[in-house]
Amino acid sequence: MTISDDSQSEVNKSDIEFPPKTSDDFFRRGLKCAQLGILDKAVSDFEEAAWLDPHNHEIQFNLGTAYLSMGDFEQAINNFTKAIELKPGVADIHGNRAVAHAAIGQDADSEKDFDEAVRLGAPPDGLGVVIDYVKDKHRNPS
Repeated sequence: MTISDDSQSEVNKSDIEFPPKTSDDFFRRGLKCAQLGILDKAVSDFEEAAWLDPHNHEIQFNLGTAYLSMGDFEQAINNFTKAIELKPGVADIHGNRAVAHAAIGQDADSEKDFDEAVRLGAPPDGLGVVIDYVKDKHRNPS
């Protein structure tokens, strides 16, 4: 038995329509919205989760990632920085912040975060390709 696209849409839609009450509820709904590409709703839910649980690095990381995906690089950097303050030593946070710095031409900061991400275990080739792509895209818009 397969689920039709309409049924799948209903399942996904119902996953994001429950009324959240706790930080975890907002966070989980934010993740679902991000997975569905509803980034403005994801940001709203992550912001609410962060308000309720300001010391959760995962919330700050996912909020930063949502802002990064939306092209709000300065805000993404703010959230990644907060996540690093809350939980130092996470390669993905430094890697994403390196990408955000690269997008706005902050090459020295990008390189510093790149080096730290690699030191913490991020694959240098993969991260380097992403950073090069972002630099090219944002410095040479078509």
